Amino acid sequence: MADPYYQAIHLTHAIPDLSKPFDITCRPSTDIWDKPPVTHSFNAPIIYRTTTVASFKSAQATISAEWKDKYDQGGLCLIVNSADARRWVKTGIEFLNGEPNVSTVAKDRWSDWSLRPLLSTTTNHATIEIESAADGSLWVWLLDDNGKRRPLREVTWWGDLAQDAECWIGCYAAKPAPHGEKDDLVVHFDAFTVELR
Repeated sequence: MADPYYQAIHLTHAIPDLSKPFDITCRPSTDIWDKPPVTHSFNAPIIYRTTTVASFKSAQATISAEWKDKYDQGGLCLIVNSADARRWVKTGIEFLNGEPNVSTVAKDRWSDWSLRPLLSTTTNHATIEIESAADGSLWVWLLDDNGKRRPLREVTWWGDLAQDAECWIGCYAAKPAPHGEKDDLVVHFDAFTVELR
């Protein structure tokens, strides 16, 4: 049964039961990405709940898939819809150079992008956490099998946002590969949680 707090955008199937492991299926030519001078992509399927910057505390999920095509990706997504702009952070796994990597992209005016190897070369999954920390920044963490957190990114512009700005927090999947050349991507999510203040 779908959680009544959650909505979806660009999703081609029903919102699944998020209290159990679930999948998001996405079609090719989908992405969340802004790059100068004119690239603005925001058509990937996202399942999210709405809150405010002040109310968001953390989100976590374990992400996996049969990653195979360049830029196949999925993970957690936080979108801030403030009066002056749409800012966002996406983090999870992205497939590049024939292997899955841990990926984080933060967009203020334009997107940036960072990658690091998974904790093990024998796996295709990662556990990621996004946290609104006491220091005023938004932190992205990679968790190992023992729950130890490794820092991936500090997003400092988070501390400059209006506290009442609308915030979407949830999960996404994207497949930038072109239509007609590639199959759909199915991204699996386990232990998805969102904590609000």
